Amino acid sequence: MIRGLVIFSLLILSVTSCTNSDVNFTVEGKLENLSVPKIYAVKEITKDSVSIDTITVEKGGKFSYKGKVESQALVSLFVGEGLKPLRFFLEPNYKVSITGNALEGDLVEIRGGRVNNDLADFKKKNANILQSRYRILAKNENLDVSELKNVNYQLARCVRECVESDPAKIAAVILMNDFSINNISVDLLGNDIDLLKGEAANFYLTTSLKDYYDRVKISMVGSVAPDITLQSTRGKSVSLKDFRGKPVLLIFDLKEAPSNEAYFNLLKETQKTLKDKVQFVAIVIDEDDKSPDPKIVEIANSLDWTVLLDGRKWNSQAVKKYNVTEAPYMILISKDGVIEDRDVTFEALLELYKE
Repeated sequence: MIRGLVIFSLLILSVTSCTNSDVNFTVEGKLENLSVPKIYAVKEITKDSVSIDTITVEKGGKFSYKGKVESQALVSLFVGEGLKPLRFFLEPNYKVSITGNALEGDLVEIRGGRVNNDLADFKKKNANILQSRYRILAKNENLDVSELKNVNYQLARCVRECVESDPAKIAAVILMNDFSINNISVDLLGNDIDLLKGEAANFYLTTSLKDYYDRVKISMVGSVAPDITLQSTRGKSVSLKDFRGKPVLLIFDLKEAPSNEAYFNLLKETQKTLKDKVQFVAIVIDEDDKSPDPKIVEIANSLDWTVLLDGRKWNSQAVKKYNVTEAPYMILISKDGVIEDRDVTFEALLELYKE
């Protein structure tokens, strides 16, 4: 009997020991407006290694997440469709707390551990700018793009100050990924990457930043435009180099573009005005070249410019070569094949080529 009790006790101790050894971090959260029954934590262990955990949401938006990490891991917490994921950092022995409003991703307070505290301090210091950004994004259809760009630039400038003040902090790299990309010039981004040292320089996200910088550099203003070859709506294989000798407006667009009458009419009017000075070439990034929609083909072939098809959308090689992150997006290429301007507007184009 005593032997049986001893064995039973040893089994309990063994199970308890195994359970404890499987947990070296805890995350406790409570979020307002968290309306989903489950949320998902995607742990980025390395650039190419991720794991996904499902977390049950309790009444009142409370949730608890426990587990084990062998080393550093960046976590993206998906809290509902259409909502910005919450990002936080994990290391062994971290105890993380998450509080705030699920609808206001950048304003949620995440503390616990040196990196999360550094990120939270940045948010607190720049709360006014982040609140302005949230209000702009909340406008949805009435969103003012120029206003958003201005706020994003302000945030990127604050990140630069953070990098300059302590370039060894991992938080600086995470902030650069969140707010610097696409919001500061390529040269400034390169300068900030060069400033990183110690832990920050060796962090895996820094490698991604360097890859991004190298990729963007080949499509920056002043660079030779990367060549691309795609099928046109008329079934021909067309290369960008075929248009050398005359300026080209390269337009990255979506197949729904014609349904936006104001934009599409302005596009046609601008092309009509400049057709003797600038060649318009559009790439529809979400329409398959193998079996395109006949309606899309009919509309495209009625236009007085070349329309190319690339159904790979954001995975498209053309999109990646030109570092395009939104559509429509226009790039002006000189007659000699050099990128003259990016994110071109119709107004700027008409002003450039006015009589």
